[in-house]
Amino acid sequence: MPDSGEHAFDSTRGVRQKNSSRAPGQDLYNEQVSSYAIRDIRPGDEEQLGRAHVAVWKATYAGMMNSAKLDAVQPQDRIERWERIIAGLDEASSRGVRARCAIDIASSRIAGFATSGPPRDDNPPAATELWSFNVLPQHHGTGVATELLDDVIGRRDGSVYLWVAAGNDRAITFYRKHRFELDGTTVFDAEWECLDARMVRA
Repeated sequence: MPDSGEHAFDSTRGVRQKNSSRAPGQDLYNEQVSSYAIRDIRPGDEEQLGRAHVAVWKATYAGMMNSAKLDAVQPQDRIERWERIIAGLDEASSRGVRARCAIDIASSRIAGFATSGPPRDDNPPAATELWSFNVLPQHHGTGVATELLDDVIGRRDGSVYLWVAAGNDRAITFYRKHRFELDGTTVFDAEWECLDARMVRA
């Protein structure tokens, strides 16, 4: 299951305004509307990240993984995890890890977060892995997912790969719009009892 590991800083990016038009029935990930700033994950973000992390997982993975384990995930667990992650930002940055979050300008709240870095697998198909990518459901359709994806991997040279829950059709459709394709490789995540599929962007 793709998820956040250790994270890194990079320079702050300013706000980009989105086109306000949206066609009826437009796919949730075919994003437009609203305003966000993309910036580094940094100390002080732990609580928002932990709560957003749990909210995204429970909204996304119901029916795709062990329901008892998913139900047991609590914000405090993820907040503590993010405290450990953020404490290691400098070391992670030195290894090429890049962690970014999207801030909803209207509320000053985190709308999504993502991490990319060196591959964590043996014999990876690309030089960079998208470690995690999470956007809160209420921000689908706003443009922030594309903005965040472009930011976290857009400056990387060469190909990129990721793991996605094989049953997450919406996410697979989104990644395909950004030139990722399934390469036929799958792995069973024994911890979460979920089948993951690999996607690669050449």
